[in-house]
Amino acid sequence: GAMAEQLNDLDRAMECYHRALRHDPDSKRALAQIGAIARAKEDWAMAVDYLSRVLSLDQQNGELWSALGHCYLMLDVLPKAYSAYQQALYCLASPTNVKLWYGIGILYDRYGSLEHAEEAFTSVLRMEEGKQSSSLNELTMFQKTNEVYFRLGIIYKQQHKHDQSLECFQRIADDPPGPLRPSDILFQIGHVYEQKGDYDRARGAYERVLQDVPNHAKVLQQLGWLFFQSHTSFHSTENAIECLTRSLGAGSLNGFDAQSWYLLGRAYMAAEKYNKAYEAYQQAVYRDGRNPTFWCSIGVLYYQIQQFRDALDAYSRAIRINPYISEVWFDLGCLYESCNNQISDAIDAYKRALELDTDNQGIKDRLRLLEEHKSSGGPPPPPPPVQDVHPTAYASTASRTDTPNGIANPRKRMTPPSPTPDSGAKRPKLDVPSPPRATEPESVPTPAAPAAVAPSPPRSPAAPPIATLDDVSSPESTRSRSPVDPSDQLMDSRNSPAAAPVSPPADVAKVAPAPDMMAVSPTVGATAVEPTKTATADGPKEDSPMDMGD
Repeated sequence: GAMAEQLNDLDRAMECYHRALRHDPDSKRALAQIGAIARAKEDWAMAVDYLSRVLSLDQQNGELWSALGHCYLMLDVLPKAYSAYQQALYCLASPTNVKLWYGIGILYDRYGSLEHAEEAFTSVLRMEEGKQSSSLNELTMFQKTNEVYFRLGIIYKQQHKHDQSLECFQRIADDPPGPLRPSDILFQIGHVYEQKGDYDRARGAYERVLQDVPNHAKVLQQLGWLFFQSHTSFHSTENAIECLTRSLGAGSLNGFDAQSWYLLGRAYMAAEKYNKAYEAYQQAVYRDGRNPTFWCSIGVLYYQIQQFRDALDAYSRAIRINPYISEVWFDLGCLYESCNNQISDAIDAYKRALELDTDNQGIKDRLRLLEEHKSSGGPPPPPPPVQDVHPTAYASTASRTDTPNGIANPRKRMTPPSPTPDSGAKRPKLDVPSPPRATEPESVPTPAAPAAVAPSPPRSPAAPPIATLDDVSSPESTRSRSPVDPSDQLMDSRNSPAAAPVSPPADVAKVAPAPDMMAVSPTVGATAVEPTKTATADGPKEDSPMDMGD
């Protein structure tokens, strides 16, 4: 079996090892080699089975615990992967195993614990640098250094450490980890420049990508959004609409990307093409009905054309999906001010917005102005303009930081060692739990989410009858609700049985409504597709570690 394995005849080697087990079912060498071959063939379940059998006979083998952790990681069984890595750290005489900390870094990254993942990956690079003075054979055992740089670049980008992120990406720009191409790294460099506020360099990087890949859907999407932003020197709504439209018909998206439809709707809103904006938003909601950002923008659309009841319904849906978005509560306050001067309800909404964004001076000034008006009387001040949400600020309401079950004290972590090997004595067992769990604010529990239904079409811009308030809630009662459902506070004459139905414009009435999406398992927010997982002899690897979604 060993000879066949050296000749890369894995099937023959597997057969020989199984024959060896017939003579000795507890042969640790045969069980371990079958587990290794199963890993090479990406049969993770089989690898877990045989590695577990070996470890039941030899529980002090740190290398096998590390391999088992890699297999659980590829199966996405994160709690068991964490436990296996912890056992590996306990059993290894010198925990300076590059592959082990590479796997631990991926584990923390999967949990969303970016600081711990950063520490693990940087420890991998330090260990590799420490090996440069040793033999070449030892140095070439680990061939994923460029992938580690890529993962660190993504982590630094998410942490807004722009200079460190650029340094990592530029280091691998000419030699990216497979299956990535140089254009993929250039896209990431452009996105970091965009986050940094260097829009000219960001545009240059995106356009260089398009020279190599003219129909790169994500680059067209990002470039379209860059043209849309008014604070850039090359702002152009027409160019934004052109790029976003090309993005929908390009590459793998082919019209199925909710984010491109949503950004196209924002561009049409800026051009005051409300019917086209409605159609784009409807397509976005059809594909991702549980994205609160979409519903907030739909509320802004209805507010702009003075369909206040529809705006209220859209804001209510956004709040039920994610009640912690300051802009939605601020827009709700603007809506209450616009509907028969419902000042008390507006103050309640502004206070909730200020709780979620305590440093927002505009909300503080508005609250002070309304409080002064409420105490002194006189004509009410005109309502402020509504605010829309940044497209990616609240795109995902799902948390990636769930910790393994049964692990206490989540603030501790597995600490990477220094690259200098220890004396060889076993370390004491690390009673170290997983990355910290993300906690939601406790003041307002999240209500049940509504069904994802396409918004009703916009009508003509004529103002509807002014709303009247039947149930004015005090600020105390508003805070006691869970959270307030604004739809039970605002009423207009269309709720009356005598109200005549309003027909949409002819060009909008022809748009087919989106089907009921209650039966569809919702995907919250994120536009990135989870990459396919593969493995090599160096440990777990994602087929495409590129984070294109943001």
